[in-house]
Amino acid sequence: MDAPIRLPDGTSGLTARPMDPEDTSALLELIDADELPGRHLARETLASTATGLHRAGILVVCDQHGRVVGAVRCGLRAADGAGLIVWLHGHEEFETVAALIALAQAHLGSRPLYACTGPATATGIPGLPVQHRKTTARALTAAGFTPTHAQQYFQHDLTTPPVAPEYPLADVTPVADPPGWQLELTGTNGRHIATAILRAPAPNTAGMAVLWQLVVRTEHRRRGIGTHLLDQCLHHAHAHGADRLAADVPEGDIPAAQLLAKAGFRPVDTLTVYHRRP
Repeated sequence: MDAPIRLPDGTSGLTARPMDPEDTSALLELIDADELPGRHLARETLASTATGLHRAGILVVCDQHGRVVGAVRCGLRAADGAGLIVWLHGHEEFETVAALIALAQAHLGSRPLYACTGPATATGIPGLPVQHRKTTARALTAAGFTPTHAQQYFQHDLTTPPVAPEYPLADVTPVADPPGWQLELTGTNGRHIATAILRAPAPNTAGMAVLWQLVVRTEHRRRGIGTHLLDQCLHHAHAHGADRLAADVPEGDIPAAQLLAKAGFRPVDTLTVYHRRP
């Protein structure tokens, strides 16, 4: 087993060390405890490689009995040397989460830091789900981190078949990478009006289809075309085996959020990436 790591003062009763292979089951339990609809399976989160990171690794925090109570994956981004806290889990216990943040800071050194840069969902959206993990958000703020990027994460349940789409129907073209479809609406003159791109449901998306993009040409907006195309996306996703359709929009994009809400999407959380200056 690797040697213990000294935690900063103020973390009473806790010790830290690099992850040991024998910690795997404890880490899976930690990750599973932080529930979020549509998230990665815990084993996929743990097995994911830290591509593009130097000095990358998983560090764990243990209680006075030696039990793993928290874990953090961190490393240095090769492109610019920034420190990344990819993910951290500590049963939403403030002292544990604060210790994980302090541990990552000590490991990464004095440099610009970004926290919660790993995917929060199986669809690849990064960030901390701040409503589901309020204690972690509070600990990051207490450690001097501030939000730098946020996406509103939505889902639409498709266990009940959507209403069949009405005319005009979109032209559907398969997309290879990642597998999915492009849905395109054209006018009577054959000119493009609106386009949507769907990612097909797959095991690595937790059975969800994903709305990657929906764009309506400027001169055709505010005519219900976006809603019409979105209804067709829902129907197409359901017809191809999806039990949910996921979507995300930048925080503050009120028209996009209203479009999703009108179509029956429900907000799940706001996924937030944090930044801290040296």
